[in-house]
Amino acid sequence: MEQNLKINQIVSYTQKSKFGEGKYYGYGKEKFLGIIKLGTNKNIIGYGETLVGVYSPKLFKINISYISKFIVGKDLKSSLRQLTNLKRNKFFFDSGILKSIISGIEIAIFDILAQANHCNHSNIIKNYFQKKNQISKNTKVYASAGSINSSLKDLKKDIHRSKGFEINTFKARIGLNKNFSKKIDILKNEIDNFALDLIANTYKKNENLRKVQSFLNYIKKTKPVWIEEILNTDSLYKFKGLKKHKLKFSYGENFNSFSDFVSLLEYYKFNFINPDLSHLSTFDFEFLCNFLEKRNHKDKIIIHCWGGAINFIYSLYISQVFSKNVKFVEFPIAESNFMKKVFQNISIVNSKCFINERIKSFKDIIDTNKLEKIETSKLTFNFY
Repeated sequence: MEQNLKINQIVSYTQKSKFGEGKYYGYGKEKFLGIIKLGTNKNIIGYGETLVGVYSPKLFKINISYISKFIVGKDLKSSLRQLTNLKRNKFFFDSGILKSIISGIEIAIFDILAQANHCNHSNIIKNYFQKKNQISKNTKVYASAGSINSSLKDLKKDIHRSKGFEINTFKARIGLNKNFSKKIDILKNEIDNFALDLIANTYKKNENLRKVQSFLNYIKKTKPVWIEEILNTDSLYKFKGLKKHKLKFSYGENFNSFSDFVSLLEYYKFNFINPDLSHLSTFDFEFLCNFLEKRNHKDKIIIHCWGGAINFIYSLYISQVFSKNVKFVEFPIAESNFMKKVFQNISIVNSKCFINERIKSFKDIIDTNKLEKIETSKLTFNFY
């Protein structure tokens, strides 16, 4: 691998777009993404994406400035080693904002390495982690849409869009305070396989345990592929009381430490976990996959990707390397500008997603002309 590249610049950007026709609970009419640009002494530029930029671009800028002090001027291998060392400080770097930003920087470094070594990202990741297995040529994806605020007509439109991509598994968000049974009927009749997301960490009206139990009693006959985020994190201790329904559950998009995911699997006994690679370190993800392989647990990971193009394509590359562990990658199909260039660079056949080989860098899948430098003075928290 290229050894003489050194990081000489880190710039924080936002990418914004109208999103899901303004109907997605938790967002306004626009959604923000946090984009990281790394410059090098050889003019090779890498791009990464961090989930924290969705919720607070302002804090993203402040914290990336702090982390940059540890890696600017260092070569790429030393920078990755330094980021790993930072995470050893469990009081400060084990989870949360700083960890999310580190994940985005790691993505950008692997983007630089792919360009410098003239190969795709999956090969770089495989070689870096010294994996001996063959790289999978494709990744199974599921379509993610179905806003809690959407009408029945909107849901049918989203399902039709999913089927247009040749995707036969669809995840919808369900509000328990509304007449969800009609949405369930549509899902049963319109798509081969469906999953449900209660987004309980965002949608407070889904926190009522009595309603949750009633919902599970209703849904157990239809047996969705999985039910996601059934409780908020403060109520996870109640999860064992829901296992009696013998349904499959998934959790974890809000977590970004190895210990959190081990707890979800080993203590709570979730069927699947949902790490997001713009939030969880690639190194922690590799460590997690090693943990699963030692226990002979296959297909336990459903990668969360409710962000932009970089997050999605990087998740595909990662899943190609760790294919034994990854069941699905989430494919966000809500209307936005984030994914426009992605559609041109992938193909999907029977829910299996292939990446176009002409992608050499993440700059090929984002519109770099529309990235805006973060100005701390004008940005406020993007959380509703």
